[in-house]
Amino acid sequence: MSSHQYFRLANLLTFTRLLLTVPFFFFFRAKMMLPSAVCFGLAAITDLLDGKIARKEGITEFGSFMDSIVDKVLVATALISFCLFQHELLVNNVRLIPIWMVVVILGREFVVTTVRIFVVAKNGDVISANKWGKYKTATQLTIITISLVLLIFFIDTEFVIQQYGPIFFMMLLPVVLTVASGIEFLYGNRKVFSAKT
Repeated sequence: MSSHQYFRLANLLTFTRLLLTVPFFFFFRAKMMLPSAVCFGLAAITDLLDGKIARKEGITEFGSFMDSIVDKVLVATALISFCLFQHELLVNNVRLIPIWMVVVILGREFVVTTVRIFVVAKNGDVISANKWGKYKTATQLTIITISLVLLIFFIDTEFVIQQYGPIFFMMLLPVVLTVASGIEFLYGNRKVFSAKT
């Protein structure tokens, strides 16, 4: 792929999404929820736009691979931020979301990314996200955005700041879709593991 292909509009939006994870993380850690939510919301919008633009420009293997990686970085940053969130209403090491949720979601992403890298190294082919992977990502971004909006308005109330609050229960949906899409991905690409090297 020629060098100018890296700077297509869709790819620039993907890189912008990656850069937005940095201010998002620091704003969140500082409990500045409005700018944090704005950063995440803008990042989610770039995910929507770069997909549409890529289909018009022509989808490339580099763009498809980077889009998937950056989505995972953005979601991982948000989940880790939720897990590390400190508040006087949260006592005895209680978290907005439990560690097991983060481990399950990030574990799935690690396995899927490892398989994709293996396939690229072996065949030079990029495995594109299937519909379940897209549903998973869309649900993750939506639930995280809603959670951030709740934190803007209810950051000092027990309605949101509790162990089994609305954020925990909303996050169950992306957890289920994450596991389901991971199983579907591995089953759909089972030939990768049985093929001779």
